[in-house]
Amino acid sequence: MADIVQIMDFAADDTAPEFMVGPHYFKCAPDIPLSLAQQIAQFKQFKETLEESGSMEPLLALFDQLLDEESAALFRDCVAKRIIGIKRIMRIIPWILEEYGLGHPTQPSSPSSPGSNDGGTGPTSQGGAFPAALALGGSR
Repeated sequence: MADIVQIMDFAADDTAPEFMVGPHYFKCAPDIPLSLAQQIAQFKQFKETLEESGSMEPLLALFDQLLDEESAALFRDCVAKRIIGIKRIMRIIPWILEEYGLGHPTQPSSPSSPGSNDGGTGPTSQGGAFPAALALGGSR
């Protein structure tokens, strides 16, 4: 009897995230470049830079890399026409990060599982929480 070997094909999941803002449709790149990881990790600094400089350029440059070429141009146009503003951008980014598996815009899990009465400390996993480096800061 031959052993069955399972092979994981990582090329099989190249589905690009897609989203809409009103009638405008945006398609993300199927994957993000590794060079973008550092920018994403420093996103909180992007927010601070935006607040200090008043310039949207750091965020627009981020979307230039997250979106396909046509969608990036449309995104810039929507920002210029004030169809998309900072409030909407701050909702879109966590969603995109979640789609790429880089974070999850939910609060950390409670210290114990629901219904647990064992007095233990509960799970230590951060489950669906944003990694600290990806936290967007601010209140929701």
